[in-house]
Amino acid sequence: KTEQSLGKLTKHRRSQTRTMADSEQAAVEMASSKNDEERAGDSGSAVQGQSVIPLPKQIRVGVTFNLEIFRCIGLSAGIVLLLIGTIVTNAAVVFPAKGDEGYNGKFNAEATYIYALFHFNHTCTVLDFNPSKSVSALVVMLNSVPMCLFVVLSYLRIRQDYAQGQVNKALYVFSAICTPYNFLAYLYFYMVFVNSPYDKSSFIAHYLPYMFYQIALMLTAFEQCFYVLQKNLIPFNASPLLVKIYLALLVAVCLFYTIFVWSFLADAPIIDTTKTGPRSFAVFIMFTFDVMAVIFPAFMAGYHCYYTDKFKQRSYLAFYDQDEVQ
Repeated sequence: KTEQSLGKLTKHRRSQTRTMADSEQAAVEMASSKNDEERAGDSGSAVQGQSVIPLPKQIRVGVTFNLEIFRCIGLSAGIVLLLIGTIVTNAAVVFPAKGDEGYNGKFNAEATYIYALFHFNHTCTVLDFNPSKSVSALVVMLNSVPMCLFVVLSYLRIRQDYAQGQVNKALYVFSAICTPYNFLAYLYFYMVFVNSPYDKSSFIAHYLPYMFYQIALMLTAFEQCFYVLQKNLIPFNASPLLVKIYLALLVAVCLFYTIFVWSFLADAPIIDTTKTGPRSFAVFIMFTFDVMAVIFPAFMAGYHCYYTDKFKQRSYLAFYDQDEVQ
């Protein structure tokens, strides 16, 4: 009887031990499941309406790069576009045609409609007449395609950073709103070559795509400046105040330039460009916008290709089959 009692007691203790082990294992599994849910929430649920995408078992194609390379190439191609247009116009364009008023056997810049309207030529004048217009229409794709890629990938980068709590909601919403507009403005910038400015109606059709393009440049600059501010990626140890001053000046120049053009189209010019002083000021504003919206951002984009790589701020783009996710 004593041996039977000891056997029962041993079995009872073993049963209690297994029950306690099972309870501890269940607790560990519950804690692990909770941590997994929290990590999943941190990585993707912050973006409203976006579910967490499972990791793929096998990535088909992947590439690591810096997004700024697209902006650097696109904006630099815009500069090259003007240089090529200037060379071709001076070498091969004959305007006005033989027999028309102002004909001199080559390109007469003072015979253009733009010069007649504003009393000076805009930078686009060297792109407006064949054969320069045809050559420029080919080169402009080197500007449009990289910029379209950049604005889409930049939005995806900001969305990912917002999901991880690295940028605020205001920047994410701003990017979500501006990205479709910027994409279309860059995509259809080539429409400036469809209508050469011979009169007011053709000039308006010629100017509208360029105006939308200018606004897209301004919005892109805003997005990128606030991105580097929030990510603490300002180069040269510059003050955040300098970045904000740059944006304020860019907005002022862009708005003034746009109002300036439309005031002439409305036959109510805000500046009397028949006088040397006001005309020089208008020309200064025109080139200032080119420097602030194209040349300076192109330089900064190229610099960020080095600067952000230094701090491991590179992006990884992967393609995989949807049915191969975990």
